[in-house]
Amino acid sequence: MHSISILGCGWLGLSLGSTLVNKQYLVRGSTTRLARLSLIANKGIRPYLVDLNPRFSGDSEFFGSEVLVINLPPRNIPGDDRFHQKQLQEVKNCALKGSVERILFVSSTAVYPNLNRVVQEKDAIKSCLSRSGISLLEMEEIFSKDEHFKTTTIRFGGLYGPDRHPGRFLEGRSNLAGADNPVNMIHRDDCIAIIIKLIEENIWGETFSACSPNKSSRKKFYEEAAKEINLEPPAFSDEPQPYKDVSPQKLIKKLSYNFIY
Repeated sequence: MHSISILGCGWLGLSLGSTLVNKQYLVRGSTTRLARLSLIANKGIRPYLVDLNPRFSGDSEFFGSEVLVINLPPRNIPGDDRFHQKQLQEVKNCALKGSVERILFVSSTAVYPNLNRVVQEKDAIKSCLSRSGISLLEMEEIFSKDEHFKTTTIRFGGLYGPDRHPGRFLEGRSNLAGADNPVNMIHRDDCIAIIIKLIEENIWGETFSACSPNKSSRKKFYEEAAKEINLEPPAFSDEPQPYKDVSPQKLIKKLSYNFIY
């Protein structure tokens, strides 16, 4: 039986861990909050209190799995614009000391510039920053360029699903630009199914974009999402806005994956 450690058992990680447990994997899950330990344990996941500040503190047994899923939101702190990089370097050092052989790194489509066209994996550039001002491509390379691990990077589009309904994202806002731009979104169920498929089919050393190919315009998507839960829909102007149309075709072809949403 494979053992899998999930660094970050939040909205995505907890649900992923629960699904893996149901598939008979031994799952270790981390949190920074003491109050969440019992919630994680109730899902059948072995809970670990792990802090990266940026040095690791916690039980090193967390890194005793064959597979490590890194689902750590990028963040820096005032006065240290390399804080997240230091966190990930520490994760790598701990993984090297543990039993980790394969890494699945959760990244974002924020690595792609707005080129007003379809973008693919090769279009990622280091100057594209996350909302926290971090170059995610540089963070990916901490693991993808290390020959000690077999690493696959998965770049998710905008995540939505239970307790994160897109109808609330732009509720009631007005005069929004980019009405006709494509939305790059992915449901949590698809995220989990893709991660598990990558692990079970031993697909390593790859980088994939992952967002639904079933796209609509921003205007249509957010209006329909708001109406679905009886909220005030956003209003769009005719003003254009730079965009990117993220293609998941490499993933679809490699995994023979059919998106749920």
